[in-house]
Amino acid sequence: MKNARRKRRNVLELRQDLPENIKRIVSKEHFTFEDLTDIIRYLRSPDGCPWDREQTHESIEICLIEEAYELIDAVKKKSAEKMTEEAGDVILQSVFHAVMGEEEGSFTMQDVIDAECVKMLSRHTHIFGADRVKDSDGALKAWEKNKYKEKHLESAGERVKDVPETLPALLRAEKVQKRAAKFNFEFENIGDVFGKLKEETEEFAAALAEGDGAHIAEEGGDLLFAAVNLLRFAGVESERALAASTEKFISRFIETEKLALADGKKLDELSAKELDGYYNEAKKR
Repeated sequence: MKNARRKRRNVLELRQDLPENIKRIVSKEHFTFEDLTDIIRYLRSPDGCPWDREQTHESIEICLIEEAYELIDAVKKKSAEKMTEEAGDVILQSVFHAVMGEEEGSFTMQDVIDAECVKMLSRHTHIFGADRVKDSDGALKAWEKNKYKEKHLESAGERVKDVPETLPALLRAEKVQKRAAKFNFEFENIGDVFGKLKEETEEFAAALAEGDGAHIAEEGGDLLFAAVNLLRFAGVESERALAASTEKFISRFIETEKLALADGKKLDELSAKELDGYYNEAKKR
């Protein structure tokens, strides 16, 4: 980190026409939240960076998604250094939106902080208010009760509809199912869930036989939804489970290629039967 700061100063010392507040920031070893906000404000100014100046709330949507996933990747790798960096990048995106809101006169970073603090206080009535809970399950119920009260979500339909459409599809499906289950819209046992999965599999097969693309997609979605429901009923998070299985496949695929190359063969030159043989061998490693 020290080398990074030294490199940063060597580059920025070339500029002598910076505003005084930015000069003070450049000379620092440690920074405040306000320093970060001022940096973004300057980058958005007429004398700042053309790219930063051109951005809108919509144009940087994908940046927030990418940074959030990079932080998750750092968490999975248990890298404190990367978590520090990526958590900062996520904060940067929030500041960027707040500075743009400030420019528009719609909201400021102070508004963002105020709103979040109010949310933390009002949602934790079991800590700051009169509610009492015994465990984390009770805490979650108190949070949800307060959340729905704040949002005026009274009906079951309103609460299910409130799950954001922009969530990853597997995660959204699971959240929708969980909320529906709280209103007793639930299978009685896992055997019934398996039965639903079988039903959807048969309907998907029938759609394939028909050959209608739209119907195939519809039934394929129903099949995935049923699979998510089965995992949810079993207490498994579909998003995590699929991520782990994908990583497992990648590892086995790489091992399959290594085994084939050791025999002087390339994957794209092998028959399906030969590939299956190498893949089964890779699974044993």
